Amino acid sequence: MTTVDDVFQAAANEGEDVSAFSGFVNSALGPPGSAIDYLFGVEAYGRHGGVVGCGGTFMTRLFGPYSTIAGVHGTAHDFTGVAGTSVNHVGVYGQVEDNIHLPDNFHAGVLGAAGNQPGVIGFSEGNAGVRGFSFSSVGAMGGSSGGPGVIGVSDTQNGVVGIAFLTGPAVPNTIDSVAGVMGTSGEHIGVLGTSTNEAGVAGYSEGAVGVYGESGAADAYAGFFRGNLLVTGRIDAGTKDAIVPFSDGSHRLMHCMESPEHWFEDFGAARLKRGRTVIKLDEDFAKVIKRGDYKVFLTPEGNCRGLYVRKSAASFEVRELMDGKSSVAFSYRIVGRRKDIRAHRRFAKFDMPAPPTRARRPAPTRSAFIAELERQARATATPSMRKRDRDFADIRPVNPRRPPRGPAVRKRRDSA
Repeated sequence: MTTVDDVFQAAANEGEDVSAFSGFVNSALGPPGSAIDYLFGVEAYGRHGGVVGCGGTFMTRLFGPYSTIAGVHGTAHDFTGVAGTSVNHVGVYGQVEDNIHLPDNFHAGVLGAAGNQPGVIGFSEGNAGVRGFSFSSVGAMGGSSGGPGVIGVSDTQNGVVGIAFLTGPAVPNTIDSVAGVMGTSGEHIGVLGTSTNEAGVAGYSEGAVGVYGESGAADAYAGFFRGNLLVTGRIDAGTKDAIVPFSDGSHRLMHCMESPEHWFEDFGAARLKRGRTVIKLDEDFAKVIKRGDYKVFLTPEGNCRGLYVRKSAASFEVRELMDGKSSVAFSYRIVGRRKDIRAHRRFAKFDMPAPPTRARRPAPTRSAFIAELERQARATATPSMRKRDRDFADIRPVNPRRPPRGPAVRKRRDSA
């Protein structure tokens, strides 16, 4: 039976049970033996869509693996295909799998729920898959109680890109421009990390540099540390300087002395008594040097015949030359080889490491990228999902550019 009219209107008669009434029901194409509860304004079943709505200028339905068969299909040429609005709850709700336990206090324009699948997936061939924007709060936020809050993955480009206000300068050729996390800014910090009880920023590499810094200006710093600095390994640097406050309020550079060997040194002062005195090595200093091979440099601070030294493992004796008996004061400097350095080579050759780079893989083709997405989807799909995909594979989508003629078209128009 076919019924054609401009307007269909249905209303409950006086005295009827409204809770068991539907404004419009179409079950001719519904599943055999299905029971309709008559609790909704519209109930419709169809082989290629329960409800199909088109807005604005007429256009052919866009068929594909997710839209050929749908409970509700909305399409429009210049307007919104499907819209859901709510004042105090959820505008649009989407769910995959069954028995999803959600809190009842979510409020969102779009809410997606799943048990073992992604709640929401955004996909685009030539633009952002998902875009979030806010005038006064966070544009996009991710949270998790048992895993990472946000993961960014890319096969050929940066995994995550963060921009503060304006994009910063281009990455120099000495640094690979592809990274897991890329932060850039024209006037602000590119990447900022803070922590209450752990490292603010941590870098790790198994075969290269854990943290790399470079400056494009001769008077700028590749790294700047304000506070104590702890290094447990070797420091390789062209020059090492200390920045100290000056009397005029400025800061000045003090340069470190360098040596081809590993030395620790200590300083002190003493006085001869009748031409001699014994000085014990500082206990803590003696624990970190090789006590069998240390040097002592003496400087008399008064008139005498000269000084010389006799060393032992725990102390050294200072005497005046020519059996002098003066009580002259003197200062001394002790230099000892580091005890923790087992092997050392003077003026060892050192090859400067190249800046950290990696070989770039060729960009995947579009078909390879789609195939990888499908592989990941199949790996996490439940058995019922796999069965639905097999059932769907038996349906041949209609080419929207060449609609079929004959009964197939009439049947689709009837179901629409």
